[in-house]
Amino acid sequence: MLYVVAALVLLGYATLLYRAYREGRDVFFLLKGLGLMGAGSFFVSFVRTMIVYKPLMVLHIAATILFWYALLVYLIRGRVHGLFFAAPLVSMTLFFVVAWFFREV
Repeated sequence: MLYVVAALVLLGYATLLYRAYREGRDVFFLLKGLGLMGAGSFFVSFVRTMIVYKPLMVLHIAATILFWYALLVYLIRGRVHGLFFAAPLVSMTLFFVVAWFFREV
């Protein structure tokens, strides 16, 4: 059921992106939107790796939700919220720092 909802959300984002492209014919907007959708999909798939450190996983899930919200605002209004787009990268960096710090010798 969750996969169906995720597929419908991605389809909705693709529809918004297509409509915005059709109105303005801005190729840069289209490519940036597609790139952000790809990055968001990567961030969602990275959650499975972070299950080792549960607090960081919860932080990453929250950051990924903020990322998708920022993408929606970008597609509807054209505003870019850089902090929301960078939030999953921060949680991934924290994951690698913690993993490096607590690695087995």
